[in-house]
Amino acid sequence: MASLESNLPETSPVASVHLLRAGLFLIAGIIAGAFGAHAMKAVLDPAGLSAFTTAAQYLLFMGASVMGAAASGRASGLGWVEFGTVLFSGSIFLLLLLKHLGWPHAILGPVTPIGGTFMIGGWVRWVWVLIADRRG
Repeated sequence: MASLESNLPETSPVASVHLLRAGLFLIAGIIAGAFGAHAMKAVLDPAGLSAFTTAAQYLLFMGASVMGAAASGRASGLGWVEFGTVLFSGSIFLLLLLKHLGWPHAILGPVTPIGGTFMIGGWVRWVWVLIADRRG
């Protein structure tokens, strides 16, 4: 009986980079989620805690999604998704930190939706290429 691993496609070096990044997003999302569920409750107001949770969840969602997409062997658009995830989640975490420290933070406000736009654009690109490949 052949092992399961022999039936899996080899991943290209490009896909391996995306898999690594996806794994890092998952690790960061787990840490942020645990941190938010415990330590941040005493630091953030309910709106801040909700934003922190959203940022952690997007790290998890995008990490799992990029991992699956990269494992398919199709990587087109995933760089945009990863960049958008860093901008989206990172800007939320940084906004909350700067707000907590009493430092100016308004300039980071537009970064979050820009990150979301990159995520959407990356997934549109990935699906577009998937459809084009199937059409032949």
